[in-house]
Amino acid sequence: MTEGFKVHPVLPVTDMARSLAFWSRLGFSVSFADAKPAERAQYAGVVRGDLELHLQTFTPGQIKTTQTMALRIETDAVETLYQDWNALGVITAPLEAKPWGNYEFGLRDPDGTPFFFYRETG
Repeated sequence: MTEGFKVHPVLPVTDMARSLAFWSRLGFSVSFADAKPAERAQYAGVVRGDLELHLQTFTPGQIKTTQTMALRIETDAVETLYQDWNALGVITAPLEAKPWGNYEFGLRDPDGTPFFFYRETG
């Protein structure tokens, strides 16, 4: 029996317009928003291929008490994404082989949430 799981991480953001612009630069498009235009939304989603991320607006005070985590996203296109996004100046950790068997790079969104994109090497 296949479970058919999908995961949609919810990212705390302090400025929806800034976050939507960031993800748009990385090739994502708005999949839904609770307001129009989406830049005024309190909750919105962005999508690229099969990856959908949800964005929820928090005040600067609220975001200090909200738990965030690093997101690890597996993709066969790790080299292409690295080249494209490195040209945009958003990479914070270089593409490299890791001792745990991944080839990966990292970036942070405008509110500091860390993302690691990787593919397994072995």
